[in-house]
Amino acid sequence: MPGAVEQRLLDQGLRYALGLRVVVVGLSGSVGLALAAMPDRAVTAVVVTAFNGWSLLYALVMVRGGARARQWAPVADVAAVCGICLSMSWTVTPDPRGGATWVLIALNMAVVTYPWQIGGRALAAATAVIIAVYYTGATLADPGGWLVDPTLGPWTAAEAALSFGLHRFVRRSARTADRVIARSAGLRRAAEIAAARRSGEREYLAALHDTAAATLLMVGDGVVARPEPWLSAQARRDLAELHRSGGAAHGGTDLIPLLREVARHTPVRVTWAAPDTLTLPAADALSLSRGVREALANVARHAGTDTAEIRVRDDGALVTAEVADAGRGFDPARIAADRYGVTRSLIERMRRTGGRARIDSRPGHGTTVTLTCPRPAEDDGGDQEVITTSFQRGLRWAAISITLAVLTLLDLPRLLTAGAAYTALRPQLTAWAGLVAVTLVVAVATWRDRPLGRWRWALAALVFALAALATSAVRPEFRLGSAHWSEGDAGWPLVLLLMGGRVAVLVAALAAQYLMTFGQAALAGTAALSVAGAISATWAVLSYQLAIAMIAAVLRGMAVSVARAVRADERLRTSEAVARHLHADRTGRIAALAATAVPLLEGLAAGGLDPGDPDVRRACAAEAARMRRLFAGDDGPADALAHELRAAVEQAERDGVTVSFAAHGTRPDLPPRVRRRLVAPAIAALATATGRARLTVTGAGDTVTVSVVATCAPPPPVPDGDGVRRSVLADGDRLWIHASWRGEP
Repeated sequence: MPGAVEQRLLDQGLRYALGLRVVVVGLSGSVGLALAAMPDRAVTAVVVTAFNGWSLLYALVMVRGGARARQWAPVADVAAVCGICLSMSWTVTPDPRGGATWVLIALNMAVVTYPWQIGGRALAAATAVIIAVYYTGATLADPGGWLVDPTLGPWTAAEAALSFGLHRFVRRSARTADRVIARSAGLRRAAEIAAARRSGEREYLAALHDTAAATLLMVGDGVVARPEPWLSAQARRDLAELHRSGGAAHGGTDLIPLLREVARHTPVRVTWAAPDTLTLPAADALSLSRGVREALANVARHAGTDTAEIRVRDDGALVTAEVADAGRGFDPARIAADRYGVTRSLIERMRRTGGRARIDSRPGHGTTVTLTCPRPAEDDGGDQEVITTSFQRGLRWAAISITLAVLTLLDLPRLLTAGAAYTALRPQLTAWAGLVAVTLVVAVATWRDRPLGRWRWALAALVFALAALATSAVRPEFRLGSAHWSEGDAGWPLVLLLMGGRVAVLVAALAAQYLMTFGQAALAGTAALSVAGAISATWAVLSYQLAIAMIAAVLRGMAVSVARAVRADERLRTSEAVARHLHADRTGRIAALAATAVPLLEGLAAGGLDPGDPDVRRACAAEAARMRRLFAGDDGPADALAHELRAAVEQAERDGVTVSFAAHGTRPDLPPRVRRRLVAPAIAALATATGRARLTVTGAGDTVTVSVVATCAPPPPVPDGDGVRRSVLADGDRLWIHASWRGEP
């Protein structure tokens, strides 16, 4: 099955080919009726009108018709083309000065555009039938005369072959673009899934810190002495947050309802300055809403005021949410960098999602927390450049092949057999060799993927000079005729040189080349063709050259739309894949909490657990410490082990335990599972410690040791593993808990 780029190319190519045929055939028929001699002008008008009408109907059927209609329509079209060929006895006057007839132009446009409509075998069969019928009609109209030109059949077949080659070159380029984009999309999808899972994990841990861990910590600290309705409600909200946290990392979410929901569940009275709706990617919206929740919680706990204002702005590139209060304020410089409320919940949360958090406060002047989140920029992942490059490269190679075929297979034989038409043969050979050399220069540049840059203008000037040289060496009575090979074919190297730029520039260059040639013929006072013949002959070649220029423009525009469509489809596929992975991750997290945090929260929510019970307090404190340790170790700082231990120390100090913490030596970067085994005994000890405790972490070579001395409950027995060995020694009511890891020697 064709990929997205190839399919769009086939669809657009079909529309363009049919449209080009309708326009060119219609104009050539109109010019013929207006200027050319006709055996019977009334009959010719009927035939031209009928064929133009059929061409339009055929285009509509091929674009909008069903599969069966598109199967029989080309057969009917071949019959219609054969019909106008057989009508030449009434519609074409044999005249060597008349140039290409409207029938010949219609025939050529039919076979040139067929590659976009039918396959290669059908194209060969249709071309053979049309050529045979053309010679039949030409013989009937002009037996043995000018219409029965033996070179027309081979050239028509060559045009069909060249057009088929152009079609194959561009289609192959589209397939190449599809393969490159598919590989890139796979890599981007894998990276985005990994980033989303990591982001989901971080946001989940942040949610634990802000919700369940905060609630359990409050119980563990003895803030609540008995069951309270508000505590039950908070525990229920925490459970709901655990189940949905991290599950909406993709898609769009309205930020304003999230903020209003946050404000409803705080004791702070909030005033608003915000739009009615503001849609953001779900991860960004959740990050901002949770940051606002933490800021409001800090207002309630520390500001000494019960009012705050939430201000939300969207300037197109940046979304800003501010929480401002007129409370007592504080000095942010005096807040330790490892304190988790302000630094981790606000500043680092926004940093993780690509945003920023700023806290402006002074004692006695209130506090303003500013959270900013950049809107994601539209990005096609480089697909547009891949598609454009592939299209242009394929089209350029096709145009190179066409140009070399025209110069070597058509023009060189005419040049060598028409010596009597030239004042001198050397200028003709020089011009021909120069045009071939220009074509080869373009071929080498294309093969090496090096643009010509400004050199293309010098080469274009050379083409003009060579065309003028060739025309000047043609005898006046032969100019614009078949011997005047450079009259239109010098335009092909111009197409090669200028097809990558603006269409208007190429059209102007081609027009200038033709006008220069016509001007030379007009100054001579005579030519091989009449005015009508010159127009017909020029139109037959120029329409093909302009078609290449228009195809280049269409392909450039198509690259933009295809890249957007491909990227949109990729985002949909990625979103679905991310959703599946996040659902699995969320399920695993809930399962991991099912034996620890969930029972505690469920008990508090239902009122079955008494927050004043010492055992409940110890269990809540231990679980809160474990959650905060996970949050502390998430970002992987330079010394992640000490970082996690400091989180446990802070928890113990909030419980009234005086902790002496010391770190010595140099420690390697330990895998997360090793860190967990090393710090777990210390966390359990500090969660139940009373009085004073001493915590030490040391590193020496390939050995890391964590030890704690405290009056605490014995840690639960856990088997050694991952190179970690643990031991417990008792000295009265004090325990020395030792965990040591030794790496590979």
